[in-house]
Amino acid sequence: MIMKIIKKVILKIYHIMQCHYWSFRVLVWLKELGITRRINFFVMCCNGRQKKICTNEMERCQNFYEENRERIVSMMDILSDEKSKIVWEKVMDYRRMRCPIPRGLYSEHDQYFCRDIIKLCDGEVFVDGGAYTGDTLQQFMDTCKKENVHYKRIIAFEPDKRNFALISKFYGKRKDIMLIKKGLYRKEAVLSFKEEGVNSQLNESGECKVDVINVDAISECRDATFIKMDIEGAEMDALYGAQETIMRNRPKLAICIYHSNEDMIQIVEYIHSLVPEYKFYIRHHSKSAVETVAYAVIDKERNAV
Repeated sequence: MIMKIIKKVILKIYHIMQCHYWSFRVLVWLKELGITRRINFFVMCCNGRQKKICTNEMERCQNFYEENRERIVSMMDILSDEKSKIVWEKVMDYRRMRCPIPRGLYSEHDQYFCRDIIKLCDGEVFVDGGAYTGDTLQQFMDTCKKENVHYKRIIAFEPDKRNFALISKFYGKRKDIMLIKKGLYRKEAVLSFKEEGVNSQLNESGECKVDVINVDAISECRDATFIKMDIEGAEMDALYGAQETIMRNRPKLAICIYHSNEDMIQIVEYIHSLVPEYKFYIRHHSKSAVETVAYAVIDKERNAV
């Protein structure tokens, strides 16, 4: 009971801070330090059903791992450095058996902008799939400023009404940021949607409907140089809808793969099939099963610091 009350208080404070620009900037700063992720992990663990859910997920992951050994071996051959292979294995060990992920194999402060992989360049066109309240696009702008890089445009997609209202409040008047109140998918459609803040997602049992669209259909995305996706399990559908852009531009990619066991393999497989020249890296950004990201770049030397 006490834990549930604490959870409600934390969420209330968090939502209040999201509504005001400078407190929102504090949240972005705390995210870069990894603190908000730890708070989210604590809130998640307050759920009384979490232990049973984790046990079921572990069993499913174990079965998936055994059934897909050949695909795993093939994917390991695609990954471009030894760290990526070790990180992927340790994350799967956590998903299968809850073996702790060694501290040196995850970083909570540089999600989407790993300095050993991503190097931003002048003229970046950043596509933010799953913009939430604007925290990642703000991180992108902050990173550009730190690296003395001048970006060209940001295109941010967010279908959740509350989240989009907050982004619009902070960034709606900026000419260099295009906000699109739609989700990313393989094609233009209207789909069921669950509005759950940070966990909002396309879902057949969702209580509302949202518009979705594909990257290839947006003219402003035509010259995309960097695509990030964290869209609660819809990443594969969104990648299908970005096929032409990826094959034409070969943009830097930062795609979340942790939303399902299948995503842990299939996303890398699919992107590799589109552009075999990509260099692939896996990095993890929490001490739990969430925030595993696949990065794809054409030339590591060009994108390394």
